[in-house]
Amino acid sequence: MLSGVPPAARAAPPRRDWTDDTDLEAVRVRPRAVDEHDFRLLWAGDVVSHVGTQITLFALPVLAVATLEVTGSQIGLLQALYTLPFLLVPIPAGVWIERRPLLTVLIAGQLVCAALVLSVPVADVLDRLGLVQLYTVAVLGGAAIIVCDIAKVSLIPRLVHADRLAAANSRIAIGLAVGLTAGPVLASALTALGGPSLALTVDGVTYLVGIALLARLHHRDRPTAEPDAGRRQVLAEVRAGLRTVFGSPSIRNIAVHTALFNGGVQVLSVAIVVYFVRDLGYGSAAFGVAMLCGGAGAVLGAVVAPALIRRLGHGTTLLATIGVTVNAFWVLPSAHGSAATVVVLCGLAMVVGLAGGGVAGVTSVTVRQLLTPKALHARMNASYQLVNLSTTPIAAIVSGYLVDGVGARDTLWIAAGVLAISVVPLTHRAVRSLGTVVEPVPARQG
Repeated sequence: MLSGVPPAARAAPPRRDWTDDTDLEAVRVRPRAVDEHDFRLLWAGDVVSHVGTQITLFALPVLAVATLEVTGSQIGLLQALYTLPFLLVPIPAGVWIERRPLLTVLIAGQLVCAALVLSVPVADVLDRLGLVQLYTVAVLGGAAIIVCDIAKVSLIPRLVHADRLAAANSRIAIGLAVGLTAGPVLASALTALGGPSLALTVDGVTYLVGIALLARLHHRDRPTAEPDAGRRQVLAEVRAGLRTVFGSPSIRNIAVHTALFNGGVQVLSVAIVVYFVRDLGYGSAAFGVAMLCGGAGAVLGAVVAPALIRRLGHGTTLLATIGVTVNAFWVLPSAHGSAATVVVLCGLAMVVGLAGGGVAGVTSVTVRQLLTPKALHARMNASYQLVNLSTTPIAAIVSGYLVDGVGARDTLWIAAGVLAISVVPLTHRAVRSLGTVVEPVPARQG
């Protein structure tokens, strides 16, 4: 993992204890090898955890159907319980996380995920598995994943200097895309080999591997808020976190774009499986090809994002890439011809469309990290997550009704329209004017 670092630089880097924005000189002079050591471990643990999460999302409903013979509505409730914490947890979690060391929170969250996932195959072997346990695993697992994500995104600027943030976020996004692509494939293979319980056991092991990697980090940080603050101060901190998103025209408009984009992608993901498998009769293999193309596009976007930011600046990169690539989604409902032609056209559309999403993901998180003081990162990330993910469960429900009401093909047209509308917030001057250098705004706590 560190083969490119000289042995002298790799030898037991000193533990660091810095979090304040005022400690800039120490940040500038700390060895790059220390940065690389800690960030590579964080990145590796993150990739492994993403793979594990995708295994859970695949194997848990399969286990419920195969073992407990649940109904469709019960599966729907299981998935809804997993997404419910995305709306309820971020704001209180942001305040709570800032009162604790970020690395400790991240390790604890991974440990909770491991315990929850491993409890399922154990209960299955003991013949004690019930639907209530699966519901509990879904809601607590969703909450733990949100907490881990907020802590991780807040930790990255403490491990990587500002001039390397875009490259670091690019690698994180690549890891996410790899996990999203490889996780379901691995889960399917494990389920076919030994059933969903085997898949969940391997999933639990992935979390333990992630914990082992995180435990090797040399970074140690201090909480940015007092753990025993009163209720009034907590409410003031919540307001300050919300203000970092809703009070900043740049972050606010990027958040609105992301919410619309995610909602459109959610509608698209529901409609396209019905369109390919049921309406066109192409089967699951063709749908899988389209999804793999989308994953490849997300990886491509994350790879090229740092170079685009350096050349065009943050604002122009966002507007230019999304403004061009969202038009690819119009191809999905309009493609016609032979089955091979339609699959190729739709695959290319997914590559181009989600490549834009990959670029935007890297750029938006870098902008947020640069614009916001470190003391507010956890609360800012929590508030942003609330906006970012708010449309996902709503879009999932609406898309089902749209597919049943107007058909999958017309739903794809609607999804493409929503994705095109998501460009509008990025035309705001506050976003367009973001250059290659972004200065943080002063922190306001009250």
